Amino acid sequence: MCDDIDHGGRRCPSSTADGQRARRAQKREQDADDRLQAFIGATPFRPESGDLMRMSSRPSYYDNDEWIEYDESMHLSAERHGVEIIDARNAAGLWEGESEPAGAYLVRAERFEDITAWAGEVAGRYNQDGVMAGYFTPDGPDQVLSFTGDAVDDERVESVLETLRAADVPGGRLYDGRLEIAVQSAYPLPPAAVDILSRRLGTTAETAPARVEFIDATEDHRRHTPIKEIQMLRQNYADTHGFPRRQRMPHLTEQDDIAAARAYDAAPHEPRHPRVARSYRYFRQHIAAQWDMLVDAGYTFDPWHGDQEQPYSDSAAMLADLRDNKHLSYFRTDVSQNTEGALPPDHPMASMVTVTMPSGERRRMVANDVFRAVHDALAHSEGHQFGPFGEKRAWWTHRACLPREARLALWNETRAQNCWTNAGPHMTAVDGAGSPRLLNRSDGGWLPLTQRPYAEQKTVRVHPSLL
Repeated sequence: MCDDIDHGGRRCPSSTADGQRARRAQKREQDADDRLQAFIGATPFRPESGDLMRMSSRPSYYDNDEWIEYDESMHLSAERHGVEIIDARNAAGLWEGESEPAGAYLVRAERFEDITAWAGEVAGRYNQDGVMAGYFTPDGPDQVLSFTGDAVDDERVESVLETLRAADVPGGRLYDGRLEIAVQSAYPLPPAAVDILSRRLGTTAETAPARVEFIDATEDHRRHTPIKEIQMLRQNYADTHGFPRRQRMPHLTEQDDIAAARAYDAAPHEPRHPRVARSYRYFRQHIAAQWDMLVDAGYTFDPWHGDQEQPYSDSAAMLADLRDNKHLSYFRTDVSQNTEGALPPDHPMASMVTVTMPSGERRRMVANDVFRAVHDALAHSEGHQFGPFGEKRAWWTHRACLPREARLALWNETRAQNCWTNAGPHMTAVDGAGSPRLLNRSDGGWLPLTQRPYAEQKTVRVHPSLL
């Protein structure tokens, strides 16, 4: 036993900073080992959704906006259910003689029920008969068959499908050069079917005991289901203008939010600076064109003002109006020097743009009015809520259908203001190491969303890395 350093002894190795880090790492590994590890098979498409697939001219499903939305929503909904995705692969889902793009996931959670709740939401959101979820266990009643060989290749999807048809096997998944088939004990695979698979694929199956369930759809997803037509409008707009392919949103921590809020807070309002003015010119041009695109597709927009009752109780109600009625109410802009959160007259978004009405009439409108309608329709139609994380994702979604030159303007109008409201000086404290942190609900001074102040409406210059 080591003596306490204050009593002449040497510090125990485990008491040093390195020792403490090692103990924490060991505990994390132990905690991970204690969590249930499971496998999931899911897809955003159904075989009968061929018309939807053909709306995109992409050579690969995995490159299009819809797949990216699906992949992001899988991670978001997993987080909501306390499920950690530790590996995600693109796969070919094989079901009843058809192939469809799918995801093969390895996940961890405290309980299998957490995983099945997540799977049920995914199945409902993507109109699946069921999502496969399971885990390997020595006393499992079910089995997972795995075939690996030259004839089992990601490029040979059709030949593998033909083999499954010949063996009368309903489905499986193909990824990383192997075919996996989950077999429930209630529906065993006849030995003759396994023999056909082995002979045609030229390899013997490896089997492992498991518990496997096909989880039925739930209704949890309905409040924030993306609007597919608007997804395709947004993607086609980006394709037509040659904008870079949308990337997954980077992991932005609370420190990133605080940094964005501080940058916006510290920078002066510079509407006439050449860089700012140029960005807003591009921004207004594309926002007006996107309004016209949405109107041409049959969407209508109506203004409301703060002295009127809110038209929507939450983002889900707005989404329902947009989906069911192709209609959206947007908050009308105040142009004033004196009202909190109002737009100053010298702000670039206080200028006018010309857009098309449903009647075909061309009309002049305040650019900020057009932006509010277009942003809610194009970005929040992904199902992103109006809270801090939903606004962050809406910024990233809209960013994908605008040119690089407009990103400074979009950042000012979305991410910067939302970060200031939710991670500004009124919502931060300093931790024991002197670093800023967000206030917790239990901290004095914490404010609920409805009581947080609006950010100042201004146009600032910041480092391109924030955009």
